[in-house]
Amino acid sequence: MLRRTPNLFDYTVKWWGSGLLDRKFSGSKTAGAIGILTIFLAAAALISILYLRTSDSGVQLTKGELVSDQWDYSKGRPLELKGEWEVIWGKLVSPGKFDAEYRGDYFSIPNRWNAVDHPAMNGAYGAATFRARLDLPDYEKDLSFHQISPHSAWRIYANGFLIGGNGTVSELPGEHQPHYTSRVFSAYPGKSEIILQVANYTHAFGGPGHPLTIWDTQSLFRTLGLLSLYYVVVLGVLLAIGVFHLIFYLADRRHREQGPVHLWFSLLCFIMVFRISGVIPYFHIYYPEAAYWSDLRFPYFSLFAAPAVYILFFRLLFPDYFPKRLTSAVIAINVLFAMIVLVTPESFYTQLRNFSILMNVFVILYSLLFTSQALLDKQPGSVIVMISNTVFLGAALNDAVIYTDNGNGFDLTPFGVLVLGIGYSYALLLRLQATFRAARQTSTELEKLNLGLEKQVHDRTQEFEAAAAKAENSALDRAQFIAAASHDLRQPLHALALFNHALKNQVRDKKMRELVGKQEASIGNLSNLLQDTLDAARAEISEKEPSWSQFQLDGMLRDVAGRFEMEAAAKEIDLIVEADHGHISSDAQMLQRVLSNLLDNALKAAKSNVVLTAKISDNGWTISVQDDGAGIAQEDIERIFQSYVSLREPDAKDKGGYGLGLHVVKNFVKSLDGQVQVHSARQQGTIFELVLPSQPAGYHPMVPEPEGTHRHSLQAGMAILLIDDEIAVLEAMTALLESWECVVKAARNSEQAIEIMAHEFTPDLLLVDYHLFGENGIDVIQNIRSRFDCEVPAAIVTGATESAILKKIDESGLVLLSKPLDSKFLNELLESVRR
Repeated sequence: MLRRTPNLFDYTVKWWGSGLLDRKFSGSKTAGAIGILTIFLAAAALISILYLRTSDSGVQLTKGELVSDQWDYSKGRPLELKGEWEVIWGKLVSPGKFDAEYRGDYFSIPNRWNAVDHPAMNGAYGAATFRARLDLPDYEKDLSFHQISPHSAWRIYANGFLIGGNGTVSELPGEHQPHYTSRVFSAYPGKSEIILQVANYTHAFGGPGHPLTIWDTQSLFRTLGLLSLYYVVVLGVLLAIGVFHLIFYLADRRHREQGPVHLWFSLLCFIMVFRISGVIPYFHIYYPEAAYWSDLRFPYFSLFAAPAVYILFFRLLFPDYFPKRLTSAVIAINVLFAMIVLVTPESFYTQLRNFSILMNVFVILYSLLFTSQALLDKQPGSVIVMISNTVFLGAALNDAVIYTDNGNGFDLTPFGVLVLGIGYSYALLLRLQATFRAARQTSTELEKLNLGLEKQVHDRTQEFEAAAAKAENSALDRAQFIAAASHDLRQPLHALALFNHALKNQVRDKKMRELVGKQEASIGNLSNLLQDTLDAARAEISEKEPSWSQFQLDGMLRDVAGRFEMEAAAKEIDLIVEADHGHISSDAQMLQRVLSNLLDNALKAAKSNVVLTAKISDNGWTISVQDDGAGIAQEDIERIFQSYVSLREPDAKDKGGYGLGLHVVKNFVKSLDGQVQVHSARQQGTIFELVLPSQPAGYHPMVPEPEGTHRHSLQAGMAILLIDDEIAVLEAMTALLESWECVVKAARNSEQAIEIMAHEFTPDLLLVDYHLFGENGIDVIQNIRSRFDCEVPAAIVTGATESAILKKIDESGLVLLSKPLDSKFLNELLESVRR
């Protein structure tokens, strides 16, 4: 095989990816990027050439005189007083003394003083008086002078009379004060003598850099009005775009990728709005003495702040394509010079004018170069970014020539900024669209999984009914069978719930959130059904023992009722809670399950209202749930507490469950040393009444934890190692934890987990499934702790309900999380580990 000798291009590509740029580009991709960049640079140069033009009228002053008795103002063209003005250097001479002081010097306007070689001047700093003698044609309409700010203080005399100025003109530096604004004054036809006094002691590029122009007054104000309207429209559009993306950031600021991009883009829009607001003509004309515009510090600050924010935005927009260290260096240079502008005098920071212009052009070229790589990889929004950047570069090149005094032309900055803002905004929306499509695809997959789960639940339900019929004479066998079947269903339901939680953290679209909410409700119903099934089974085999604690009952009642408020509102049912204030010693989880089952049944039966009351007496608490529904026949009251008994009609709108809810209520109330009674009659509603002791005999409740000690917060940055042999569960857990900004690694057995930790991954928490193929979670955790000689926090996640397994987990001292996993409990575990 022939081997090619490396050339300079190969070494350049190798250096490019060796560390300074933090990225290894292939030669073919680099060549492609350079080719694309060349095309876009050619387009930008064409834009600049088309718009960069001089406005030379062909009429100029010669030896201080201008004769233009044929100039036609009716065509709307201004007469520019360019050419050789008579000049007296170093002095501010009044019109009547000009002839006595004049020594025959001339100076071409427009020009800066930087190249002036005269003893009375210090480069760009000093004072001078200019004179022009005009002979203009008679004109029936009004004429006006228009003087664009020459970066100096100045005064204008016409035929010996002061007609206007801008700032304080003085031969003494301490008394000199420029106002960097444009002005309009009245002008007259015929012969006249114009005296222009100029002083500059602060601006590094001072002097009469713009010629005095004479306009037809109506044409001038029409032109300034159109320009002002153009600038205001651009400013308004940019401001709206900036506010729009700031709202996007506030709504999605927790998103690590989308949020910061919108923040920096909105900030870039606001900086551009500030820049454009300073060049609106009418602002200068009607507010010429505005103190803000007498200081160039903030406009020059924005010249360096804008490219810093611009590059930071790009690094976040295409993070895989912009080299980190080099990009950070470019940002740091701009921030440094922005700080220099803030702390140095005007005579110093104005020397940075040309450098700031070149830096802005360089930053645009820099962004084009690396965006071309994203374009080759077909990243969302890269095409529109390249196009808008090209237009912006053309405008920047045009303005760079104008503002470095190398040509005259129309300022394209607002146009370029407008194209840039619209283009970037569209690119960001394309990225949001891609994210939305990904979320919709995930939702579609969840729907398919949900349908499969529903079929699985239907199949298992038939198995339950068949098993219940066979085990009718043996409650213990039936309970054990149901518990085992419920455990089997917990795995897919656990994964489905986690996927739904992760999706909910990502979706921002209102309709999509409604769909995810409906899925969440369906998952909740399935979870409740499984929980009822399991609770009924455990109650029958005496495995559900109360966990006593003391808590405020009225608070619990309102919390439980709050979960049903939306359902009640949807059905136009009034849900009323009336409870005495006081504490009760009971099992909070079991009591919540009892109240939830009773309220769920009441809402299904009620016509217009459901009332939940709690009264305290010397004998304890009496809690009642009352509805105004069709009621229950007396012969059915005893049956409703039996398992698998439901009085709902098959075609009823609100179908009941499988007849386990009230069965659980009866057994749980009995475990809590209470009683349950039913008062009902046909068409008169139903009252379920619970009588519970304030404190069961022989039990000493734990001191309640102070309110406010439980906090719900996401633990960003935690390192978590998942171990589960179910791929769907691993994917779901990973999606949920990564949506909380955790660092997650997943393994299917102990060998993979050990290999992950051996590669310098130290987890803050182990989440391990109990039933692993060929091993159990407790042994895996002990093996990992022994192997790495560390007591890393760990928790067992399981859907097991067998007493022996639960006892073994309890004796191991590990935290137990039951499937399907509640994201709230998981978050509380993360908080406890973090503390």
